[in-house]
Parts: sequence; structure tokens; C-alpha cells
Amino acid sequence: MFASARRALSLVFDPAFFGIVLKAALLTLGLFAALFAGVMYGVSHLPPFHWHFLNVLLDILAPFLIGILFFYLGAPVAALFASLFLNEVAGAIEARDYPQGSKPHAVPAREAFAASFKAFVWLVVVNILLLPFHVFLPGIADILTFLADGWFLGRQYFDLVALRHLPLAEVDAMRRRYASAIFLGGIFISLMALIPFADLIAPVFGAALMTHAFRKFSPAATP
Repeated sequence: MFASARRALSLVFDPAFFGIVLKAALLTLGLFAALFAGVMYGVSHLPPFHWHFLNVLLDILAPFLIGILFFYLGAPVAALFASLFLNEVAGAIEARDYPQGSKPHAVPAREAFAASFKAFVWLVVVNILLLPFHVFLPGIADILTFLADGWFLGRQYFDLVALRHLPLAEVDAMRRRYASAIFLGGIFISLMALIPFADLIAPVFGAALMTHAFRKFSPAATP
């Protein structure tokens, strides 16, 4: 998985892939901006509380709380969004590095988004269950949240890449067989997502990483 991560990182800085990286970064940034504006709009139109100080407190704390929310869910949201352009990233890598491999089929955007959304819901549930830990054991809670994000991101990107070649049942079997490596890949993606500005290209890195990983795991896909 370390070798796959190194190859994926080199792609991010490859001029040949600059257009894909730039588009992914702009789309991810636009998504976060739209989410932030939407939440702020919703907060500003909430019915006022009876106590004035609560209204003032909400206006002050709302941006901070939204920032905290994006910190914990930013990478998963970007991964959910990445399903829209993953076919382009994976296809470009496979055409360059695996021209003699098995020919993939593009995962329909609706199917990819549905699979992504299902895993995303599970992650949100896990994060809600971890909320008490953030109050009583904040340090441990941060570690648990990071590990949960790593599990989600590894599963998310691997599934979207593997579904281009295999039916869902075979993808599930392969994911279980290489669960540790896929989880480690998710940790790499989660780490990149924590770095300011690098988080904008984390979706492209994740797609590239899991494309190389899948080719390594599947001898039938690579001659």
C-alpha cells in the first residue's frame, strides 16, 4: 500500500493530470462553500428564541460549530462528492499505467453515489455515537474519529474503483480479503484530508491510490 500511495501522490503533481486535479479541487471547494452558505442561511432564518442572549450566542457560535462539523465530516463529504468524477480519474490512470489490463466499465453516477451515500450514513451514525467521547475524553475521541474516517475512506474509494471491474458481491469479498491494506489506504487519505489545501486534492489522491491498490490485489485485472 505504501508503493501505491507513492504512485498516487506522484500523479497529483503530474502535469498531465493537472486538469483533473484542478477540477476536483475546485468542485470540492465549491461544495464546501455551498454547504457553509446553506447552513448559515438556515441558521439566520431560525425562529428567534425568547431570550435575546441565546440569539446572540447562536450567531456567534454558529460559524465555529459549522467549522467543527466540517473538520470531522469534511473528508467524508469530499469522498461522497468524489464519486462524480472518480471514473475520469481511474480511467486516466488505467489508460496510462495499465493499458493491457482488463477493460473497465464506467460505474453509473447514480449507482456510485448510492453506494457512497450508504457508507456515509454509517459514518455519520458512528460519529454521533462518538459525541459523548468528545465531551469526556476529547483526545481519545479525536483518535477514534480519525480511525472511523480512515475506515470509511478506504472502503469508499476502493468500492468505487473495484465496481468498475467486478460485481458488488466480488467487491465485498475482495474488500474483506484485503481489509487491513484498504484500511491503511484510508488512513493515508484521511491524513491528507487533515492538511490545509492538501485536503482539496485528497479525493484525487484517494481515487489514484485505490486504483493502483485494486490492480495490485486483482491479478485478473493486470496481466
